[in-house]
Amino acid sequence: MEQINIKTVEMVRNIRDIHYEQLKEKSRKERILFYREKSVRLHNRLLQQKQTVSDS
Repeated sequence: MEQINIKTVEMVRNIRDIHYEQLKEKSRKERILFYREKSVRLHNRLLQQKQTVSDS
């Protein structure tokens, strides 16, 4: 099996920089909504994956 190399620190820094750019002019309320929306999307995606695995 081929080993997968993931540069996690680089990936996290990139995500953090992107979020900073998206949120730098936003209010506290807008920032909270941003992260809540992201978490809901992730939650839904994980539920969908779980259902796919359990259906197999």
